[in-house]
Amino acid sequence: MAVADGMGGAPYGGEASRLALAALESFMERHRQPELLTEAVAEANRAVYRESAADRSREGMGTTLTAAMCTGPEGVVAHVGDSRAYLHRPGTLVRVTRDHSVAGEMVASGSLTDAEAANHPQRHVLTRAVGPFARVSVDRELFRLGPGTRLLLCTDGLTAVVEDAALQAVLDREPAGPQAAEALVAAALDRGGPDNITAVIVEWHPPEEPGEDNGR
Repeated sequence: MAVADGMGGAPYGGEASRLALAALESFMERHRQPELLTEAVAEANRAVYRESAADRSREGMGTTLTAAMCTGPEGVVAHVGDSRAYLHRPGTLVRVTRDHSVAGEMVASGSLTDAEAANHPQRHVLTRAVGPFARVSVDRELFRLGPGTRLLLCTDGLTAVVEDAALQAVLDREPAGPQAAEALVAAALDRGGPDNITAVIVEWHPPEEPGEDNGR
């Protein structure tokens, strides 16, 4: 599962995100090991960079990329940019990733609070993205799903207008993944939603025992 968001104001952001997702999917179809997810994101970076290097009009194009892969309840997130991953349990929302933006780096260094970062003039200026350079550093985080625990992947079109407390409230209210994703997008639209809004929710359900019929 992955979300990508072309860099705002940069040329061919939509093309960069399309290329990145296609390269990620192609790599993981050949190598389905979660431990190679960071290498898959690195390959996505190379694919976008090669395209921009071959066409000077596309020089500097780039995208965020936040991807997750699960094997049963265990999973890995690989991340570049300011699209986010969260773990949700009823009453709790934990951000798995950190924003690779000017404001996000200031939060990581302790010079800015999350509340201050939400209104910082450089909160959307990325310090790391897929595509602009031949190499990129990819963050990697582990997570575990289970009954009542879900993973949310989303672009900043959601998080820029719906604060974490409101995200949690929507997820607490909507137990079904598809409805929860739709409700998150609706919440962003209700707040003006000036940017592209993407929300993907990942759930894991234990396999049924042989002969078990739970009606689903």
